[in-house]
Amino acid sequence: MILTFSRDSFVESIINGTKIHTIRDDKPNRWKVGRKIHFWLGNPRNTKRKTKPYQFGVGEAVRVAKIRMYFDIAADWQVDEVFIDDISIKSIQELNDLAKNDGFDNWFQMKNWFDNEDKQYFGKIIFWKNFELTEKIK
Repeated sequence: MILTFSRDSFVESIINGTKIHTIRDDKPNRWKVGRKIHFWLGNPRNTKRKTKPYQFGVGEAVRVAKIRMYFDIAADWQVDEVFIDDISIKSIQELNDLAKNDGFDNWFQMKNWFDNEDKQYFGKIIFWKNFELTEKIK
């Protein structure tokens, strides 16, 4: 399956091994353990983009879990909470670790990426292994 990324920094983090998972919508429930992953910078269907999309690697999904993120959920004080399957993550250290493993600098940066009007996000977290470059990165 194709995984597209919009930031060069995500590509660099995948290649150097610091980005070990990605978080995505998966309403049709297509992501499964064992699926081959084709990593792309840009969407291969969008060829009119200034920089042409390209595949930079392949890998394999080794864990797919439900992720739920709740932003600023307490009425009287600010707190965020994330559940991976049913495991709660809410200390700032755990949230920062999650963010760094997803290619962000910290939780605040990741929160800004996913936060929306509903103050929540539901999706899948996809972990991979056996990443191999398919094209030399410029």
